[in-house]
Amino acid sequence: MARFILVYLDKLPSFMQIHGTTYFQHDGAPCHGIKPVTKCLHDSGYQILGPWPGSSPDLNVIENVWTVLKRKVADKNPTSAEDLQKKIKEAWIAEITPEYCQKLVHSMPDHTAAVLKNKGYHSKH
Repeated sequence: MARFILVYLDKLPSFMQIHGTTYFQHDGAPCHGIKPVTKCLHDSGYQILGPWPGSSPDLNVIENVWTVLKRKVADKNPTSAEDLQKKIKEAWIAEITPEYCQKLVHSMPDHTAAVLKNKGYHSKH
């Protein structure tokens, strides 16, 4: 666990400074919520958003995009690393449209409300 805390102490200060914040959010994984980690973050002046259930959905639009991209690429059955790269680029350009991304962004308030209604756990939304 000490290594986990050392990574926080090494990487977080510059990351937080770049983003101009003291708020920090991580998922509900057990290693994030143990007392030494919480104390380290608190002592370093970070305000932790949460708590989040360990099984909470990721409310980041890009996660939906990655899921769709993976499915579309898998459907094309790449046969080599080179073919995989080619099919990822093709799917990204042709099938992950700006309109699709905009639709995802516009769906987030409803998605977030559904997760809140379900006390932080996955919803059918």
